[in-house]
Amino acid sequence: MTGDETLARAESAYLGARSARDRLDVARARGTPVDVGALEADAEAAFTTARAGLDAVLEDGLGTEDRAAVATMREGLVTAASYALPGVDLDAADEAQSRLAADPVEYTSRQRSLAAAYTAASAALTVDGRAVSRMHILGRLAEEPDAERRRTLFLALDPLWRSVDADGGGASPYRGLIDASVDRWRAGRSPIDANGRALGVTADDIASWAMTALEGWRTAFVEPARSRGEPPIEPWDWWWLAGEAQRRLAPSIPADALEPVNTAFHTSLGAELGELGIEFDIHDRLGRPPISVAYTTFGERPYRRADGSWHPGRPTILETLGHGGLGELAELVHETGHAIHIAGIRTRPAFTDWPDSDALTEALGDIAAVDVHDPRWQRRWLPGGASISDADAVRGRFAETALDAAWAVLEIRLHETPERAPNDVWTEITSTWLGIAPHREWSWWAMRGQLVEEPGYMANYAIGAVLAADLRAAIRAERGDWIEGDPGWYEWVREHVYRFGRERSAREVLHDVLGRPPTAEALLAELAGSWAG
Repeated sequence: MTGDETLARAESAYLGARSARDRLDVARARGTPVDVGALEADAEAAFTTARAGLDAVLEDGLGTEDRAAVATMREGLVTAASYALPGVDLDAADEAQSRLAADPVEYTSRQRSLAAAYTAASAALTVDGRAVSRMHILGRLAEEPDAERRRTLFLALDPLWRSVDADGGGASPYRGLIDASVDRWRAGRSPIDANGRALGVTADDIASWAMTALEGWRTAFVEPARSRGEPPIEPWDWWWLAGEAQRRLAPSIPADALEPVNTAFHTSLGAELGELGIEFDIHDRLGRPPISVAYTTFGERPYRRADGSWHPGRPTILETLGHGGLGELAELVHETGHAIHIAGIRTRPAFTDWPDSDALTEALGDIAAVDVHDPRWQRRWLPGGASISDADAVRGRFAETALDAAWAVLEIRLHETPERAPNDVWTEITSTWLGIAPHREWSWWAMRGQLVEEPGYMANYAIGAVLAADLRAAIRAERGDWIEGDPGWYEWVREHVYRFGRERSAREVLHDVLGRPPTAEALLAELAGSWAG
């Protein structure tokens, strides 16, 4: 067998292993009534075959791309299998993962424990004796006209943030996680450094982008309010003030309208969701494990068929919808953006994965999803053609971006000065740039699961907002506006952005589309209300 044939066989086995693991992950996440034990055995056998295939590859004489493919597969097998394959002891899995990332076992153990506590607390939230989700509470805050009732709803999240920060003192599990995470960050192993390397920018650039978003918000909303003599807003009123769009559009977006609107919009862009093999598990049901954070995953990897055509894989969206409204619609369109990205990957098996930048991944989910907040989009796609004012649209759209930027800055500052209490740092950030009244007694920052899933991940959303705005402006310059639909949009974006997986770095992909490194200028233009450039 030639070296080329050996590598081709290894890649085929690698793709089979990753798809087997995808099927196992989705079955576990969905609570699917299938033989999970059989899927575990399939995955274990597939990984054994893939490892043997890679061991047979002789790297001497391989070209640069083939060497990169082998390195990517070796890393992929370890990261995908080290923590959950059957027969792998959790402590041993922690050690394997720690060796790969040069992380202490303490960090991995603390992260896993805190994530489990957060998930349990999220599943146990109640309002008036009824089980509710975090997203349901935040949605209610945008709709409840009574300020005292909003305060009560807001404080219903207290068990969630106590699971993360306890009473905010030295016994805080989160502060313990940060202490364990600091050395990783100082060694250049933070998500921010990883994104910087992938994007061809520095960690300082990324911190500057987050601060640019905060400054933009302060200029647009906080300073005018202060000049009018208005007091700081209470945290439970943040979602109410940002929720004018949600309230006005709620009658036009009942729960049963979410999927038809999402499908019609993507169809107008040339993305036929059924043909792309996308599966939606988006409603609560008996037997499905709690889903505290919406996400999209590979249910199976895309691959080239024998006839040269492409199978899109089985992108799977997992979230909990059911109340309708603009927030749920935006989340659904965002997750669908991830799904059409997965389905559009067109590369060799070794590189069939998410990009090397989580921030770019999040940005790709938002290229079209941002349009949901545009009054022109609402008039075109919502039942009855309802829409809102530009001012309400901008505030509704960027309230979340501003909070994401605040969370990014929080994590950056805590890793710089881990001795500081998160409540103090959060209060400084939100009172200075968001105009929110100080409440150092509450760890209300600790409501996002991403904070404990991986410290620093929240920066992906702030970076992603910058990248999404920049990409949107570049695509619009190339193709024009797509609000009314553009049947060639998906094919163009697939060929220029989606298809590469790990084949090309995020920096290369962005540079080819933008013609330069990314900047925050397009984001500031959108924040100023310039939706169409």
